Amino acid sequence: MLQRALVGLTVLFVSASTIFAAEAIVTRADSSSSPPTTGAVGPGIVGERVVGQYIEARTCDVWTGPCFANGEINLRGNRAVMGWAVQRGRVNGVSLAGLKVVAVLGSEGTLHTDAEGKVRSALYIDSSATPAQAHALRAMAIKLAPTFLRNIVHEEQAAIRYHRDGQNVTLQVGKVIEVKTQALNAHCDVICGNEEQAYPPLTRNAYVSCAKTVAHAYRGSVLKARWSEPDTRSAMVGSFVL
Repeated sequence: MLQRALVGLTVLFVSASTIFAAEAIVTRADSSSSPPTTGAVGPGIVGERVVGQYIEARTCDVWTGPCFANGEINLRGNRAVMGWAVQRGRVNGVSLAGLKVVAVLGSEGTLHTDAEGKVRSALYIDSSATPAQAHALRAMAIKLAPTFLRNIVHEEQAAIRYHRDGQNVTLQVGKVIEVKTQALNAHCDVICGNEEQAYPPLTRNAYVSCAKTVAHAYRGSVLKARWSEPDTRSAMVGSFVL
């Protein structure tokens, strides 16, 4: 009788622990699904809180199992595209509502790992931005990704098109950059069954979920590298605040 009682208590404890863990995961996911709406603008930047949408795509899977992620280190993932689409807010008194800025990264090794090495970047600023807005967009991007935008080797204003419908996102910068995403599919996009978000986003203050990359191409020449990596699990989409 005592043994049965102990077994029953053990099962009850395990079940309760499992439920508690599942609820904790859901709570974390819910809390990161949307940005906070109050708070101060980051140090060094004066203005109203900036809120917008964010997308990134890398040359390695970001939704993957730990074994796959570890196997790709220093072999893949040394290039990426980051895009911010501002919905509202001001930086240093300059309104950035409706404007966009895109960064392209190239590193010596896999981004966000010990193998990363030196990172070079190119910055593309919305062609509809005034000189003051262009300056503010540059300051915002650097504030949000200081590690990766420390060495900007090229900067230009360009036509940027951004559209989002759920997980379906299109980002296009002239004929140089193209990123398209869609929702991950539970049947087609699961390989090992241990998939998780393997990396944090490249930007600060982002609230993201992983997505499938339908198209991911960089056709520029300033980073001395071009790539096209469609149909991978290498994107993140969501929102950001500053």
